[in-house]
Formats: sequence, C-alpha cells, structure tokens
Amino acid sequence: MISATDERARPSSTDDGNASSAIQVSDLTFTYPNGGVTALTSLTLDIRRGRSVGIVGPSGCGKSTLLSLIAGLMSPSAGRLAVSSFDPHRQRITMMFQKDTLLPWLTATENIKLFYRIHGGRKPQDLKQRVDELLALAGLSAFGNYYPYQLSGGMRRRAVFLSTVLPQPEILLLDEPFSSLDEPTRVAIHQDVLQIIRRMKMTVVLVTHDLAEALSLCDEVIVLTARPGTFAARRQVPFGADRSMLELRRTPEFLRLYAELWEELSLQIDASHKKGDDMRVVAS
Repeated sequence: MISATDERARPSSTDDGNASSAIQVSDLTFTYPNGGVTALTSLTLDIRRGRSVGIVGPSGCGKSTLLSLIAGLMSPSAGRLAVSSFDPHRQRITMMFQKDTLLPWLTATENIKLFYRIHGGRKPQDLKQRVDELLALAGLSAFGNYYPYQLSGGMRRRAVFLSTVLPQPEILLLDEPFSSLDEPTRVAIHQDVLQIIRRMKMTVVLVTHDLAEALSLCDEVIVLTARPGTFAARRQVPFGADRSMLELRRTPEFLRLYAELWEELSLQIDASHKKGDDMRVVAS
C-alpha cells in the first residue's frame, strides 16, 4: 500500500501528452505518528517517466521521508501519491540507502546478485552475463570475487549501486548514496552512474545535500522549503544526456546554474536556521 489512492498499476499522462508521469504527488502531507513532527505539507510534484530528478533542501525538510513514501514504506497522512508502472517485466522500484548494505560474508558479485538469489526468476547464465556487463560498466570487473572488506569505499558504493539496478527497476530511489565519499571519488562514480542510468532508461529520484551532485546526475533539481517541506523551486538542467563530469563543472553554464540554485537553497536554510532546525549542506 503506497497511499490511500493506489494507482501504481495505471499509467497516467502529463498535460502536454508527450511524456507520462512516473510519480504524481498531489497536496501530500505526512506527519509521523504518536505526536511526531510534520515532515511534509501540501507537497505537489510530477516526475515524468525516464527523468532524473534531484531533491535538495535543508536538513529535516522531509527529503528522505518523501523517498520512503514513494517506495511504499509509509503512507501519506493526507493527499495523494501515485506511482505508475509501465513494464510488467521490470521491477517497479528499488532504493539505495546512504548506509552500506553489503553483506560481509558475500563477495561483490554475490552481493550484486542477492535480489535474484532471494526471488529467483532469471536463468543463471543470463544473470552471470548481466552482472558481468554491470561490473564492466562500473569498473569492477577485476573485483567481483573480492569481499567488502577488501574493497575501497568507492568500490563498495559502486557494488551497492549495481545491486540496486540489477533488477532493472522502472524507478530508482537514491538517498544520499555517495555522501560518505571524498569529492574526487564521487565525481568518478558519477560518470559511471550516469552511464548506467541512461542505458537502463530508469526514472531516478536522488536526494542529496550536494548541489554539484544533483546538477551532475539530474535533468532537473527541486528545492524543498524548511520543515515542514513543500515545493520551493524547480530548475531544469540543460546539459544533455552525455556529460563529462570534470569538464561540466568548469563550464560557465554549470557555475551559473549552481549559483542560482544555491541562492534558492540558502533562503530555505536561513528559514530552517530561524526555526532552530539542524542544517547540513555540501556546497561543493
């Protein structure tokens, strides 16, 4: 159950008729039970199929809560959330968390294949070929038989990412997936992640505190207000499907859009600070 109005099996169209909505959020409010805080209020968003959307905002504004609602882990207190499914042969939603979820007693390859080890549904030879392809795309071909403790932090995050995309989800949810890594490692991973996202034609919702990450990986960026979170601003990212991460960050267009988004975000951080909320943003 993802919401009081569960429309996950029914595709819906956007107003222009040229693209379909993968996720529709209408006047959504969520309050944690037993007298908890209201994390989101009156939030309305439309995320189109095949788009990558970054969600940024002050800490505590409900970004991760929104991902949990989309994933069906919680239900809205009010309003409507609909997730459309278009391909019955693909997993509908998978989610990558901030924390390392690799099982230490399994190799990288075994961790990546864990979904099919649990659920079955794919021939061993086909699965091996698919895993080998993903390992190559992520630069891990030589490390498939390594255990997590033998991998660097960046390699572990790549392996977790591959385990999340192996089921070929229609919608991929990323909750601060690379925040634990240093900047050079993040940039290198972004290049591989973008290639895989484009190739697999997934709809992606990325929650991040890193504006540069959102601009690097996404087609558009949404800014949420201070808690309780609601829509504040939305900016298109006009850098095309094929991007060189290092070159992109040196362009005037990237720097100008970063500055515009930072101005929007800083207003919300100030509001959050006045409310006494904890704040954390990576401005890099």
